[in-house]
Amino acid sequence: MAWLQPRSLDEALELLRERNPRIVCGGTDLFVNAQRKSYESEHTDWLDIRRVPELQATRRTEAGLEIGAAVTAAEIWGSDTFRVVPALQQAARIVGGWQIQNRASLGGNVANASPAADMVVPLVAYRAEVRLAGADGTRSVPIADFITGPKATQLRERELITSLFIPARVLEVPQVFLRHDQRAATDISIVSVALLLQGKGHEIEWGTAAVGAAAPKPFTLSAEEEERWSGELTAAKLDELSALYVQHSSPITDVRASAEYRRALVGTYIKRAANALLPNGL
Repeated sequence: MAWLQPRSLDEALELLRERNPRIVCGGTDLFVNAQRKSYESEHTDWLDIRRVPELQATRRTEAGLEIGAAVTAAEIWGSDTFRVVPALQQAARIVGGWQIQNRASLGGNVANASPAADMVVPLVAYRAEVRLAGADGTRSVPIADFITGPKATQLRERELITSLFIPARVLEVPQVFLRHDQRAATDISIVSVALLLQGKGHEIEWGTAAVGAAAPKPFTLSAEEEERWSGELTAAKLDELSALYVQHSSPITDVRASAEYRRALVGTYIKRAANALLPNGL
């Protein structure tokens, strides 16, 4: 077993080609599960990408905001750079305790593909792109397509996530992230919601929401269904919209909550998110 620490993206990609190691960044999920996974073998090489400068960089252009895969949750909620994506900051602020936040990376949260991954939910609402590099070059995949199910992604062998790209359209748009858990932000989400509403007062130009921990992966409505956010947002209309998200949910029953409880929470949290963004609520 070797612990590899590349100092550039090119070096990381070369090590991937030569040795096909297991990629690790923060490792906050990876090592917790190591004892029951086949990659605990003493013959497994590990590629620690935390110190790769290209993966730590963040830059904003006219097209949008690109966040390096190795940027941590603590860096996201603690930096003014990310004030343009407050829902992502709010999600990053409650990823476990502060010890976890200092290690957990944005790229790792995406690659782990937990249905309850907090930072993934705003990214899905943003229609973010996952940018990747590997032996066959670079490519971009919409995050909604990249995550295919619980703990499953389109990540190819000898490929790594380099960054997450958030389009300019959603930057600085009024937005919020809310979640329900058992132990005041130190447990896994039971249900979470990220909502964006662009408009003035109760007159909405456009809106979009993503729901986490209530389906095999975070989900949004179809483009046609999301058009229902447009126009005057009334209590009756919000009831209809929240019911749509409930209909699209397919939660599981586990030790944290029943499927029925989670399904009810979906509608409740869509309403809470909307009321958090609307002046004086509904």
